[in-house]
Amino acid sequence: MRTDHHALAQEDPGELITGVLHDARELAVAEVDKLKAEAKQVGQIAKITGIGLGILIAATVFLGQALGAALVSLGMPAWVAFGILAILTATGGIVFIKYPRDVAKAT
Repeated sequence: MRTDHHALAQEDPGELITGVLHDARELAVAEVDKLKAEAKQVGQIAKITGIGLGILIAATVFLGQALGAALVSLGMPAWVAFGILAILTATGGIVFIKYPRDVAKAT
């Protein structure tokens, strides 16, 4: 691409600066619009993920209830059955909180 230096020399410096500032403003506005669109998309994904997580938590609670009831039906006292499940669940939660990198690598 060849630049015509003669044409640039005849441009008014004020016009050149105004043009550069206008182009910079347009670029900044375009970048802000792009960031807004990306943030909106991330927000939507986070919302859907949160709903899915809530459903998964409810399913986990129901599964715990079913396992507790199964242990009770095998003759175990209810407090022992649900105590065992609480200890197992708490241990799993502690592992996820204490060793998140190890858990992420394992999955």
